[in-house]
Amino acid sequence: MAKYLSISTSNDGVLQAPIGVGMMAELTSAAEVRLYLGGTVTHHIKLTCTGANQAFIDNINAALKSAAETSWTNAVSEVSIPAGVAVTDYAMTVFS
Repeated sequence: MAKYLSISTSNDGVLQAPIGVGMMAELTSAAEVRLYLGGTVTHHIKLTCTGANQAFIDNINAALKSAAETSWTNAVSEVSIPAGVAVTDYAMTVFS
């Protein structure tokens, strides 16, 4: 059964990112977080943010851990967005 990471955004609705064989979050800056999808090196999901910080990355990792520990019937794991952090947009980005 597929599992998804759910992240609410202010401009693009709710992102349902497939976890697949794994995912890693990188805090690039306070304005950008990248989600790298396991099993591929050709693209990543770019989150445009304001105030992104390590607490947000920790919450993404906690949601990934929760998804791994829950039964197959719990397909969506929601990311808690800390106070002071806003996710405005997301995009699938191809590495060049």
